[in-house]
Amino acid sequence: MKPTYLISAFFALSCLSCSDHDITETEEAPLNEVFSVSVPTDDVTFSHTDESSFVSGLSSYGFKTPVQLNLNRTATKSGYNSVYGFNIPADRQVTGFKWNSGDQQTEDWRPQGITGFQWGGRRFLLTTWYGVGPSQIPGVENQHKGARVSLVDITDMNNITYRHILLVQDKNNRFYKESDKYTQLGEFGPVRIHAGGVAYHNQKIYVASSGLGIRVFDLNKIIQVSGDASKSRLGKETDGTLRAFNYGYVLPQTGFYDIDGASPYSCIALGEGTSSERRFWTGQYITSSDGRTPKIFGFPVNSQGEITQSPLPEVIEPKDNVTGNNGPVFNMQGVYRKGTTTLMAVTGKGKYEGSTARLVRYRDGDTSGARYRWPHGAEDLYYEQSTGYLWNLTEYETSKYGSDNRCVFAVRYSDYD
Repeated sequence: MKPTYLISAFFALSCLSCSDHDITETEEAPLNEVFSVSVPTDDVTFSHTDESSFVSGLSSYGFKTPVQLNLNRTATKSGYNSVYGFNIPADRQVTGFKWNSGDQQTEDWRPQGITGFQWGGRRFLLTTWYGVGPSQIPGVENQHKGARVSLVDITDMNNITYRHILLVQDKNNRFYKESDKYTQLGEFGPVRIHAGGVAYHNQKIYVASSGLGIRVFDLNKIIQVSGDASKSRLGKETDGTLRAFNYGYVLPQTGFYDIDGASPYSCIALGEGTSSERRFWTGQYITSSDGRTPKIFGFPVNSQGEITQSPLPEVIEPKDNVTGNNGPVFNMQGVYRKGTTTLMAVTGKGKYEGSTARLVRYRDGDTSGARYRWPHGAEDLYYEQSTGYLWNLTEYETSKYGSDNRCVFAVRYSDYD
């Protein structure tokens, strides 16, 4: 692992904690002003740790890219808009899909983040899932496997194929924790985070890490590994064989951004700043009982995919509509920002027409936002520039409501702008 480099120009420096932020979250730095428009802030500090040397140490196994993988599962468009809690009006429905039956029903994993890209003439979505533990579903013990991503080829929406890939990290970094739930081998361990959001830029993915900041993975560095019928071994065997709970591929972490002053990092999307520059926007899932006001932070990113020290991060406190008392946007699960407009997916209950979740739109300077019907269990947001589609996904397993809830779907951004 290379040393951590602090980025300090234009930022107020403070001592960065060396604790595992995914377990113990850092309190956000308070801001003294309530913002109704996006403004720069120097109350956020961050550092970047480069772990590319760890990944390079695995190069003898060969690296693969998304177009070189064997996508071994099939999704279907049929029925995506009839899952539990799907309430998008018919004239705003565009397209979507359901996972195969095993992935609809599994209680071991729940999908969270979504992004997409084009590679080698093919069109892909990529979603994150976290391993479920007993705090989410009593009796389920899968949290030790950490997080995975699903690479989904949507080039032909009538022939959707996908593959699950396990996220792994250097076993020697500070986030690794031992567990007796599996057999830990050498080299790499699981990435045990909620993975609430993911963004794509410059052939890398950026995964929201609730208390830490952002984890980085290079899609040119996917590694094929050997099978494990026991589904209980992870890492490098003494004979050099790589295992990953019987997953066929792993994606190793190449670095991370440790950010103080903007936690929790509940979702992330690549969007625009007020001057149309590229920024990673992170949103905070905060409830009304928390005592804090949810904010959105925009971190500038250059063409190489590096978060930069200048210009300053932007911060905004979006407002809800009259139903939300024109107040804060609580329970934020997904965010996308373009110019001076912010869209947010907010969680709800499975009641009115199957869902009280909403898509909230807020325009800078407005006294209130606007609310739109949105499916139950909706999570992260992704804007696909080539189509103008806004993508979202829902998370819950079939057993929760006695019918399928999970789907991935798109609407036209213009219908909500």
